[in-house]
Amino acid sequence: MEKICAVVVTFNRLDLLKICLNALKKQTRILDEILIIDNHSTDGTTEFLKETYSEDQKVEILYLKDNLGGAGGFETGIRHAYQENFDWLWVMDDDAEPESTCLEALLKYNSRSIGLLAPVIINKKSKKVQNYHHKRLNDSLTKDIYISNDEIRSHSIIELDANAFVGPLISHSAIERIGFPRGDFFIWLDDTEYTYRISRRMPIRLVTHALIYHNDKAGNNNKVLNFWKHCYGSRNRWLWRHTTLHGVKLVRGNVAAYVDYIKQFIKILVKNDWKGNRKTGLKFLVRTIIFSQNRIPGKFIDPADYLSMIRNTLFE
Repeated sequence: MEKICAVVVTFNRLDLLKICLNALKKQTRILDEILIIDNHSTDGTTEFLKETYSEDQKVEILYLKDNLGGAGGFETGIRHAYQENFDWLWVMDDDAEPESTCLEALLKYNSRSIGLLAPVIINKKSKKVQNYHHKRLNDSLTKDIYISNDEIRSHSIIELDANAFVGPLISHSAIERIGFPRGDFFIWLDDTEYTYRISRRMPIRLVTHALIYHNDKAGNNNKVLNFWKHCYGSRNRWLWRHTTLHGVKLVRGNVAAYVDYIKQFIKILVKNDWKGNRKTGLKFLVRTIIFSQNRIPGKFIDPADYLSMIRNTLFE
């Protein structure tokens, strides 16, 4: 029987982690191991894990000395679990909550040629399918083309180019062929880049009868507060293009990036959302451009530093 390990990355979301772990423990196809990557939590997560799972032979925990971001956490976890020679790794953040039959449903489509099998991601609160997590990409890697709800409703299996790290089941052979996620992205786009890399070598498929709930904050759309994340997304997409594309496709991608820089520059200058924070926005936009153009990976914006510079009126 094939061995399967769930790889869960967590940071300061203990309540959500408990829900995730409870759902993993209730799977109709029992997991062989759960590997938890504690990304240097400070909210009691570390203490809870030590008290609750120190004697559990099916739970392994890696306590990181620093917060490596989601990307660094996933690279660490996937690398560690791969070395333990599991056949499949079930990868997710701590805000994932798979249905009890999710893993069993995914494995119905298991074959040696498959690189990745993904469940349909549904927001737990709204019950809406988050189809933007299931993607095809244009040839310049500038646009994510979401799988439509109609396509999800009418097919059992859908071929993908990329998928979020919310429950994809990744084969050992895929990791053997293409390596590990880019931990140097820190946050954002690490899942898209990695699963796209898999799809260039092996099929990756959406299994529409396998369901996983996402306990994310769907309404948290404050563009100013989240701008630091978009900076990482912009820098990481630039790095991704320059390690993947050549010729005309790369040029088209770069032109699209320059257009986005100009649009963002104008928004910061004229949009009311940025009133009182324009200088801060421009500072981090320029930093993003510099790190992108020079292809510098790694952490380049500290979230706490960014948020401390944003006017407190945004939090009222």
